[in-house]
Amino acid sequence: MNNRILYTPKEKRFVKKRKNYRWYMLIGFLLVASLCVGLFFIARMSSLSISQISINGLATIHEEDTRNTISSVLSGSFASGLIPYRFILFAPTQAIAARLQEKFPLIAKADIQTKFPDTLIVNITEHQLFGALCNDALNSGALDQDKRDISCAYLDTEGIAYQKAPETQGFLIIKISINTPQIAIGQETIDRTMLQRIKELDKALPRIIGSPIASYRIERPASHELVIITKQGFSLLVKDDGDIDSMLYTLKTVLEKEIGARSRNLDYIDLRFGNKVFYKFK
Repeated sequence: MNNRILYTPKEKRFVKKRKNYRWYMLIGFLLVASLCVGLFFIARMSSLSISQISINGLATIHEEDTRNTISSVLSGSFASGLIPYRFILFAPTQAIAARLQEKFPLIAKADIQTKFPDTLIVNITEHQLFGALCNDALNSGALDQDKRDISCAYLDTEGIAYQKAPETQGFLIIKISINTPQIAIGQETIDRTMLQRIKELDKALPRIIGSPIASYRIERPASHELVIITKQGFSLLVKDDGDIDSMLYTLKTVLEKEIGARSRNLDYIDLRFGNKVFYKFK
């Protein structure tokens, strides 16, 4: 009896695998095409399209302007126009937030969320105005013309310069001068400790000296000093740290017991050395 091994020739097995592969490709293509067609129709269902926009947190910016900006973003689409941005599942929340902050510098943060099936929730946090930050390096001519950018910017309570501002003389809002080369919009330029210190001084000093404060100048990094220019025209030199109450008490004592009515002729009072005070007349 002869033993025989039957086998399929290699050529035939290759042909069979290649035919199976083609079938798999065809089935896969049909599945993907079906999903795309289904997604195309689902994305255009009115019940899944953003039709309501809820905006929260606005204090200064007009809601209508904000809503129009959001709607302009939602008018776009993905995939060469196949899927509209208004489709609730593909709403471009990051793009909307970026556009809002670009359009309205007063917006510090825009948190965008979707609520199924047709609502977009926009929570906005606005910058809280602290004062105007101005650059002494520009005004003094310390920078070349091609490096001059922003002379003044609005400063918020977090120490962030958030929008270009016109030059100001103070009084209406706090004016702070710095001597750094540039003011970077969108970045922290003054730390919160210094801002709080200036806020306390701006509240207490007018009662002691009898006039408003015209401006503040931060002397950094050359020295850690704060120069306070009064509306009367004289300056106060103080350290940018230390006890404020003690400094105010010393100032009040010197003004009342030593300077008196001669304050109108003052050039400066130096309060940087504790109880040892120096002053100079014009």
